[in-house]
Amino acid sequence: MEDIYLSVERHSQQIKVLERDVKALREVQTEIRSMNETLLTLANELKHTNQHLTKHEKKIEEISSQPQKRMQQVSVAVISAIFAGLVSFIMSVALA
Repeated sequence: MEDIYLSVERHSQQIKVLERDVKALREVQTEIRSMNETLLTLANELKHTNQHLTKHEKKIEEISSQPQKRMQQVSVAVISAIFAGLVSFIMSVALA
């Protein structure tokens, strides 16, 4: 009879230990869920940040290419003016 009592007592203690471990694991599981939600939020924010960054990079490239385009336009205009002047000079010399 005493063996049964000791066996039941051991099982009772083991059950208490297991219940304590399960409670601790539930707390860990809750923390993991919270971390997963936080990671999802961070991933979404990072995605949006990357989209904004890409947009800004395109704008920067567009803005930085404008002076170069303008310089090309000015160069073409200057060359055209010089050429027109030379042609006018040659025409006036030839007609005179």
